[in-house]
Amino acid sequence: MEQVILVILGMLAVGSALGVVLMPSSIYSALMLLFNLISLANLFLMLHAQFIFAAQLLIYAGAILVLFLFVVTLLNPEGEHIFRDKRKLQRAGALTLGLVLLIILAGGLIYLITGGPSFDFAPDKPGAYPYGTVEAFGAGLFTQFLLPFELTSLVLLVALIGSVVLGKRR
Repeated sequence: MEQVILVILGMLAVGSALGVVLMPSSIYSALMLLFNLISLANLFLMLHAQFIFAAQLLIYAGAILVLFLFVVTLLNPEGEHIFRDKRKLQRAGALTLGLVLLIILAGGLIYLITGGPSFDFAPDKPGAYPYGTVEAFGAGLFTQFLLPFELTSLVLLVALIGSVVLGKRR
């Protein structure tokens, strides 16, 4: 049962990642990115990595996506005219809603057939899932990955300074 859900979430992640690249509008691309980040977060939850699940939702789906939308609206103040053709928008909304309802229906049918979920989110013995916990994440971050973590913050600082300099030229 867990393998079926993992495959469905994997297909959603790959499909939405393709949507990020193939969408003509950056706003639609950001929505597909949101679907991708949510499906990846659910994959982390299925793999018993609760901390990474929460971080994925809070940091990436929340903060980074909002930052991306702010950048898109600042760089293109006229807008992209995403409401040019109402029929295209209605068709895209109807297809998206239909796909979401189909996934919910499939999940309900799987739930009925199998008699309920068999997930073990609270293992009997502590340390049964040594990855994805806050302790394992902190130990890895501050031991093995400390240098790449600090270099990433330096790269982000340089990017921030560069964007301020480029923004002041206008």
